[in-house]
Amino acid sequence: MGNEARDKDPIGQWRRKAMNAYTLAIAAMDGLLVLPTVLLASIPSVYKAASVAAASLAISAAVLRRASIGLRAALLLLSSWLWAGTMLDRAGIFHEFRLVLLLFPLPMLVLVGVRTGLVVALIDFALLVAALWATEAGLLPQAAPPWFGGEWLFHALGTVGIGVPIVLLIAWFSQHLVHAVRREQVAVVQLQDEAAARGRLEGELIEVGERERRRIGHDLHDGVCQDLTGILIRARRAQTRQEAGKDLEPGAMKEIVESVGDAIREIHDLSRELSPGALAGRELSGALDDLVRHAAGASEAEVTFRSEGDGPVTEPAEALQAYRIAQEAVANAVRHSGAGRIEVTLVRDQGGLTLRVEDDGCGLKPDNGSGLGLGLRTMTWRAERAGGTFAVGPGTNDRGTRVECRIPTKTEAT
Repeated sequence: MGNEARDKDPIGQWRRKAMNAYTLAIAAMDGLLVLPTVLLASIPSVYKAASVAAASLAISAAVLRRASIGLRAALLLLSSWLWAGTMLDRAGIFHEFRLVLLLFPLPMLVLVGVRTGLVVALIDFALLVAALWATEAGLLPQAAPPWFGGEWLFHALGTVGIGVPIVLLIAWFSQHLVHAVRREQVAVVQLQDEAAARGRLEGELIEVGERERRRIGHDLHDGVCQDLTGILIRARRAQTRQEAGKDLEPGAMKEIVESVGDAIREIHDLSRELSPGALAGRELSGALDDLVRHAAGASEAEVTFRSEGDGPVTEPAEALQAYRIAQEAVANAVRHSGAGRIEVTLVRDQGGLTLRVEDDGCGLKPDNGSGLGLGLRTMTWRAERAGGTFAVGPGTNDRGTRVECRIPTKTEAT
């Protein structure tokens, strides 16, 4: 993963923030506290030069905020090794030398990653073991007592400058982990709740589908089948009279033709209710216009349709979901609202389409404490399937009900 991609994920973003804060703390400690003390101490010039170089590297890591985390970590690593080297003259392998080598892998683990932190730990531990051997072999100086006056401050500031930023970084990292785990737990619970709600809704939809199929079966049996049976009886009677050489009854063929036309229209209406066909492009307006005209003929309310704007062509799947939402909203308004006016509006723009169904009826009614009714939950589900949003509330001047669905275009949704 590249630096740019790494910085965009939540962990990368936190690490960059933490690197900024940590390097600033290290630079402040080194530049304002430790470095002045080292320069005033009675130590060889080479160690003072190393101290200046170490502080410069730490300050550079703090200043180069736009540099990669890896580069800034390398500057800090070099700075830590130089600081460790400056401690050898007065304290030998003890005190700050050990402290630097033992503690510095911790910020590398947090700021850069496990692999880098472990590599740094192996190098530091190897340096520490080598320093122990070199001290015993006389290649490195032992601790140099007695200390000069005020040397305790030199070691105290070194310890504070090394330890405090690391402790604060670990504390911040621990808090970040706790919050991340809590957010993850909340997200898991929300996903579980959504999955359970979706499962319940799918079960309800299956039951509604079964009831709808039974209704359609009854409609076909009691409507079209009865009409066709009547047509068959009249046609056979006409056939019998014709075979017997008798004239047909006056108006017999006209009745048959009219009955066939009625049956065809009933089957057509039922098929349009079941499937409005492919609603690609701007055919959605025509389908909604047919829906409104059919609802107006079956209701005492004034049902109107208005289409506005001109936008990109809507995908068939999204258009079908919008049609089903309008179908459910109009049916609810006709059956339950007692409205005198129902207005369906389709607005297209470059961002997508907005479907609005508004009536002047009695408004929303409580659903016996169960929240949204099945129809509203179904419309919400359809809007989400289309990648859109769904809202329901009071109509104009707080009268009636307004149902609104917004479905963005594919480019806007992505």
